[in-house]
Amino acid sequence: MEEIMEARADTPGKKIGVCISGGGARIGFAAGVLEVMVGKNINVDLAYGISAGSLCTAALCYGTVPFLKDFLLHIRKRNDVLKTQLCKMLWTLITGRGKADGVYEMNTMRRKLETLDQNKTGIKGVVGYVKLQSGQIEYISTDKATRKEFLDAVQASCSIPAFCQSQRVGTDNCVDGGVMNVLPLKPLMQDKLGVKEVHVISLFPLPTKPTTETLKNVLQVGERAVDLLTATILQNDYDYALRLNELVNYRLQLMNVSPGIMMNVSPGIDKWLARKRNITFFSYVPEEPICDTTDFRPETIQKGIEQGREIAHNVLKNYPNP
Repeated sequence: MEEIMEARADTPGKKIGVCISGGGARIGFAAGVLEVMVGKNINVDLAYGISAGSLCTAALCYGTVPFLKDFLLHIRKRNDVLKTQLCKMLWTLITGRGKADGVYEMNTMRRKLETLDQNKTGIKGVVGYVKLQSGQIEYISTDKATRKEFLDAVQASCSIPAFCQSQRVGTDNCVDGGVMNVLPLKPLMQDKLGVKEVHVISLFPLPTKPTTETLKNVLQVGERAVDLLTATILQNDYDYALRLNELVNYRLQLMNVSPGIMMNVSPGIDKWLARKRNITFFSYVPEEPICDTTDFRPETIQKGIEQGREIAHNVLKNYPNP
């Protein structure tokens, strides 16, 4: 611990960010990673989350990591978070009345969110959701929104289309931010807070490993297809961040050898790169699929937490060096 504090003292004012992907019940993995980060005295200044990641972001901003872990381990079954509303959904489908446009209602999860501490921490949190009518993804931050508005956004970010009740903002049906951006890494890098260190938590293995499991029905086929698509998007977003970092470093190296060379070769690219900053990345990725998206059994959550802890201990064994 003393070595970590010493190393951080060499970079006064350095801002640290965390970016957490969506993944439903795989959220236990993120809780395990965050628990180890707290133990390593890694103080987060900025948190971006989508879907399940937005729940983690809310816990970081209005609660604590132990609160998040306790919250998850007290889930005994799916209905403790998502309660079925099949009759209401069928009524809305047949009559066009009501707002039950998903298999599960979100009020149960919202009541759990309301148990978060009323007081804000010093962490800036940002979550994203998608407006279906306008086709736009919208990000809301704790420094611009009230607590209620932020928790409304978290609830919307967790609303898997058709599976969960959509959330209404004006005339828009608002759903899971993962529809358009399952890992909000780009907006985090562009955030005005200017973080220099980012911890990226993926709730999916990257790349997705082949499976020997026989896919027997439409639900299994659909879930496997969504997992493959999600993992590909996650990988592309992370690769973009790493390549951008390489370009920023390459520009700095060229400037040291021959100042102004980039400006002469490509003024536009040089100006664009000059506005970017070098970021140190730490990546936490499960080695194998943790569970299905809606498998909220306590043993499954605990398995995810343990896997997150294990991966984080390995990644951070030489912290602050990646």
